[in-house]
Amino acid sequence: FQILHVLGSPSDEFSFKLNMLYGGSFHEEMQSPKYDYHFVYALVRPAGSWSFAERLSDIVDLTKLEERGNSLKKMDITAALQHIKHVIQPDMALLHFVCLKGMTTYRALFDALDIPLVGGSVESRYLSMDKLITRGVLVSYGDVSCPDGFIYQKGDPLESEQVRYPCVIKASQGEDTKAVRLVKDSKLLNAAIEHALSYSDHVIIERYYIEGREIRCAVVESAANGELKALSCIEYKVRENDIRRTEDKLSCNEKGLPVGKSPENKPWFLDPSKEEKLIHRIQQQSCRAFRELGLQDFGVFDFRVDIEGNPFFLECNLFCSFGPQSVVNIVAKDSGFTDESLFDMMVENTLLRKRKQENNNVNL
Repeated sequence: FQILHVLGSPSDEFSFKLNMLYGGSFHEEMQSPKYDYHFVYALVRPAGSWSFAERLSDIVDLTKLEERGNSLKKMDITAALQHIKHVIQPDMALLHFVCLKGMTTYRALFDALDIPLVGGSVESRYLSMDKLITRGVLVSYGDVSCPDGFIYQKGDPLESEQVRYPCVIKASQGEDTKAVRLVKDSKLLNAAIEHALSYSDHVIIERYYIEGREIRCAVVESAANGELKALSCIEYKVRENDIRRTEDKLSCNEKGLPVGKSPENKPWFLDPSKEEKLIHRIQQQSCRAFRELGLQDFGVFDFRVDIEGNPFFLECNLFCSFGPQSVVNIVAKDSGFTDESLFDMMVENTLLRKRKQENNNVNL
């Protein structure tokens, strides 16, 4: 049973390195009692070229998060897609991209090749990678609490009474936390807005900063029975009167490129015996968001919890490497899964969607 892993980034060196950190942690030797896995690897570079190998370690030095100096053939995207379709002929693909282009446009290429994808539809990626659309969907249903705010577009009039301080400025399509800033007074507002506009045409201005805790909840789906399982909740350390920044999550070199996880980026599990009510509320809202956003297989949801214990949705993350660096795997283990059983479930989901699509095509 052949699965193609696609790593790297078609966008930039930061995303390329970040992808190596997480995607590179997948177990190359993973097997299971259900499937006889055979993995093939593709590497996509920011310059646009592709290379293929039987083992990821043949392409990338995972200790340095750098490409190995080797003589692997480089292909342009047209040749690479032909190679995938006619030579590799994978049963399915797992795209490890973390950048916007990789998670949307490049994912759509595999849809066009009719290659099943672990993680669900391209449409869900477009929706969840745009905070404006994500927010709009959840607000329209009214079941998931979102911070109060409004949308700003370049050139829009902005009255001082519209903003209260401190507030949070975030780009609609900014990746990670690079496009998010906490603004504590009016002197910093314009610079924060311009920074966000460098990532996206639309900016979300949250009217007030929610002082409190940052908690994450992952949800996995079984396509066999349609059931959702909200996994154990984890909490991240946050600075007093601040938001989590890139440096809180990643260790970066002098060029600003990731070289590993930050030592501060060590979450802890919420204790059900002490916080059962809060855990239930967050898990319930996470499952609602999963359904309302039309997600499949898995989703990771971040919440800010105010001092009164009320959770507010921040964003949805649809990246999972299914390796030990992945937050989904970390919390899944606490919820009774192994790396193998979690990945098997994702593969089974993908196969079930493929069979359903084939049956629908026959019935047309």
